[in-house]
Amino acid sequence: MTLRLEYDLVLAPSSHVDQIVATVRAGLLAHRTDNQAEIDMTYRTNTTQDDLRLSLSVELELGSFGMAERGAAGLAALLAGTSFRDPAIRNVRLSAFRYLGDGTFFPGPARGTGLLDASARPAPWLSVPVPKTAARQAWNEVSRTLVRAGVQVITDLSLNVSDQELTTRSAAVAEEATDDHPVVLFFNATSRLEYAVQLVEKIATTLQPRLPNITIGIRMCPVAMGFSVLEYLRAWNVPIFAYTLTAYPSGRTSWSQSAYASMIHAMGGDVVNIGLLSVPALRAGTLYEAIMPLLSRRSNRKASLPALTGGVEPRVAYEYAAAVGDPVLLHTMTPIFRGGLDRRNVRKRVTAIREAVEAGRRSLDIDRLFAERNSSVRNWQELEEGR
Repeated sequence: MTLRLEYDLVLAPSSHVDQIVATVRAGLLAHRTDNQAEIDMTYRTNTTQDDLRLSLSVELELGSFGMAERGAAGLAALLAGTSFRDPAIRNVRLSAFRYLGDGTFFPGPARGTGLLDASARPAPWLSVPVPKTAARQAWNEVSRTLVRAGVQVITDLSLNVSDQELTTRSAAVAEEATDDHPVVLFFNATSRLEYAVQLVEKIATTLQPRLPNITIGIRMCPVAMGFSVLEYLRAWNVPIFAYTLTAYPSGRTSWSQSAYASMIHAMGGDVVNIGLLSVPALRAGTLYEAIMPLLSRRSNRKASLPALTGGVEPRVAYEYAAAVGDPVLLHTMTPIFRGGLDRRNVRKRVTAIREAVEAGRRSLDIDRLFAERNSSVRNWQELEEGR
């Protein structure tokens, strides 16, 4: 399997580019396990008034760099920036992470975009995380209201949930799910390692077999818990909702959102929370830079399901649905619970976002529908007029 990396370096103006490229090459080759292995490198430069920009493209064969033995830990070490120690390098950014071929070095997602294959509703689907306080005070009522209103992914943000609570909360969601309205429930595993392991084992051996009409998985942050933990938990074949940062700092380098999301996809993220995107990002094209690596392997069911977040109000949901034809989740919490936990209020806000999604998907003229007070956007219009 070939790994292709794209780096953007900022250098001091008087830097010797050939020398720096040779240093980077030597640093990467230090990670190889096959002494005969080589890497392909190409680069181009651009001089500005203040510095020198170097765009570096690297291709290497993962089998020659010990990925079968080292796994995620070895890959993270390879990418972490130890090859960029030359003092002339001011800044390094990993802008792209792509792999070619279908080797077994990376497990990829367990279900990915197949999580909601049975849904009668087309994407984008709605994902709602339930705050810890709401889960503790009114899980049954809140979760059932969300499912009845059309939410298809629910995440319990609570930490260290007891076995009894896991059982009762899962059962409450399962009671509302139907064949044409599948529901995925994620429990928060970003806690102590011991709890994360116990949680994934409980799901795989007890909860999921008892409740086959819903899918149960875990939510985790690979930065907080480590890529090796992600790799280990993926081995249980339980779906993983991995949430990310806008960009990921690592030693002397940083990773772009796209590169970081691609890494999580490779390690087994079924749902990858792209995070903090907006309508301007959608129009500028940066949204697609992040989500396309996740969807690129849809043909062999190895695609991750992107979750777009950032406080998805109805207007944002409309824009996303109008522009994004790929399977994605609209992941939103604050707009849903802004008016409290009252069942009628929660249902109305979920319905308003669903109305916006439907209008965007069908490219409806919102200004005209609002002017006509059309019933297809009633909840949405009432929310906007009530502000």
